[in-house]
Amino acid sequence: MKGILIDEASGDLLIERGRIAIGDTEGQTAEAVVRTMRGELKEHPMLGGEAAKLEGGAVPVMWPAEVRQMLRGCGVECERVRLDNGEILIER
Repeated sequence: MKGILIDEASGDLLIERGRIAIGDTEGQTAEAVVRTMRGELKEHPMLGGEAAKLEGGAVPVMWPAEVRQMLRGCGVECERVRLDNGEILIER
């Protein structure tokens, strides 16, 4: 999917040659879904993978399936979401 790109370092809009950069936004969409806390997006209050909560201990059993469903709802193609040694992996 194409859209407005965000600068990874600053979190601001990415500017190239004096213009807003347009490109593939699938990766940044997936990151936003996984990192967002539920309730942050007022238009979609149930959207959010709440990855910050995973740092505290055990991963809920249904968390990967819930995140996969959220990603698919946002147009990100994925077959499987899993947690491996503290890394969140999204497989196509």
